[in-house]
Amino acid sequence: MEQERRQFYRIDHPVILEYRVVTESEVAGSPQPYQFDVSPYFLLQSQLAEIDNECQHLLYKVAESTPHLATYLQSLNKKIDLIGRTLSYSGIETESAQPYLVNLSEGGISFSEESPIELGSYLALKLIFPDNGLGLLLYARVQRCLAAESGYDIGVSFMKMSESCRTLLARLIIEAQARERKRQNDAG
Repeated sequence: MEQERRQFYRIDHPVILEYRVVTESEVAGSPQPYQFDVSPYFLLQSQLAEIDNECQHLLYKVAESTPHLATYLQSLNKKIDLIGRTLSYSGIETESAQPYLVNLSEGGISFSEESPIELGSYLALKLIFPDNGLGLLLYARVQRCLAAESGYDIGVSFMKMSESCRTLLARLIIEAQARERKRQNDAG
């Protein structure tokens, strides 16, 4: 976790978090957690981002030879993203769950918990970002479990994360940083 702090920028961010302790064989047997009951639209934004990553180099090539076509394709992509966000947000239950304020980076997450979680344990995580409806299913490993005032401070590092998922988290972190800078500039 210490090395992760040097590699990734961290932010405090509200997240609806659900986790389950899983076995190492469950992690090894699946690219992402299957332990949660989610709607078909839950992972739509991350799946669209994966397709974007796969096609990005093609869009650059099109832009070199036909800039107008590339602009049109980018506009279509924005429409698809808007539809994807709307569908994924409508398929995510956020009313009954209370967001945690977590410390988040591209490499892991820290959160408070009433009960300890054994160091080295594997977790299946379900993360929902209520401000944009992004839902992620990730595996993680417990790197820190420290007694705190109101329970335990748990630190986990993400495992088996796809590049598109890492890109989504990076974008979310950059957007949160920009909002915070704007808020500070408006206040000062």
